[in-house]
Amino acid sequence: MFFFTGCVILATGIYMVIKGRNKNNNLKKYEDENRLADGMVYFKNIEASRTHGAKRNLYRVITVMGFFTGLFGLIFIGYGVNIFTHTM
Repeated sequence: MFFFTGCVILATGIYMVIKGRNKNNNLKKYEDENRLADGMVYFKNIEASRTHGAKRNLYRVITVMGFFTGLFGLIFIGYGVNIFTHTM
């Protein structure tokens, strides 16, 4: 039971890390394409700038949470393997 649950949690963590990194890379690509000569990034209005910053922080948090979720899944897998080897 712990082994299966750990695998599901690990897969969820890996998915979160991959999704967060991909979204963050898309935001970085937007920044590179719309960078002005002085190094600032061009946005249509201040609301777009705030939304961009908020999304970037959100995807960073999702990536970090995915890492720790995956670590928790590995602990579950290890516990499940430990129980399985002691019952044999």
